[in-house]
Amino acid sequence: MSVVLPVCMAKAKESGNPFFIELYILNLRTGITRLAACDENIEFAGATYLAVPFQRGDIARNLDTINDSVNISVADCSHEMLQFVMNGFDFRGCSATIVRIQYPESLSNPNALQLVFSGFIDEPTFSDGVLSAKINARLPEINCPNRNYRLACNSEFGDAECCMDLGKENVMVTNVQGSTITLDMDYKEDYWKDGVITVEGESRVISSSSGADIVVNVGFAHDIVGKQAEVVRGCNKTVERCKAYGNMKHYSGFPAIPFESVYR
Repeated sequence: MSVVLPVCMAKAKESGNPFFIELYILNLRTGITRLAACDENIEFAGATYLAVPFQRGDIARNLDTINDSVNISVADCSHEMLQFVMNGFDFRGCSATIVRIQYPESLSNPNALQLVFSGFIDEPTFSDGVLSAKINARLPEINCPNRNYRLACNSEFGDAECCMDLGKENVMVTNVQGSTITLDMDYKEDYWKDGVITVEGESRVISSSSGADIVVNVGFAHDIVGKQAEVVRGCNKTVERCKAYGNMKHYSGFPAIPFESVYR
């Protein structure tokens, strides 16, 4: 299997010839993260793509399941990179798009790009200093008007179709015990469940909440006691969670899907 290596900008520029750079656009729960498979940050189409030395394998095409995939990896990961990529929250299922631009010509033309692959992130692993993940294509999916035929809700929590209030609030962190964070205000049981708490740019997914206490998936890397936190509500896109919110009239998934091999 061939491997697409990250670009060494200094060496590539010395050649005097145009060269290609792959850009990664990750639609994460806390927003869009843009990364460039090279050793320098790239400014493209008015956005900054942070340098991350991704290595990418061939796009695997499976004729049996029509489910294409591609493997990506980052070698010699620093502790900061692991905190950024792995500990922020569970990013499995988040959308990822890989595009290719030609340097430097594409920098002056935001439309001069080529789609390489698009799908969702799955199977993250870390071993011997190498962070790896797979990007699976979203096909096959059965398209319905404005919806995909699947169990999970198609809407993004708080969007125009969902109609739920994100309930974004800025609160003070008064205490931290492991993964339990105490805020300076009380809330009803699991009010913040599946939401996100962000302190000074570092985010965590909220597993559960009770009163003034919230439990996050991974503890913060730095001391956050006495600091302001932004907290937003969230949803795991299941029927049960939508019922808990009393919002089933806006649920855009399918509560049940017949098995594909039913014979009549």
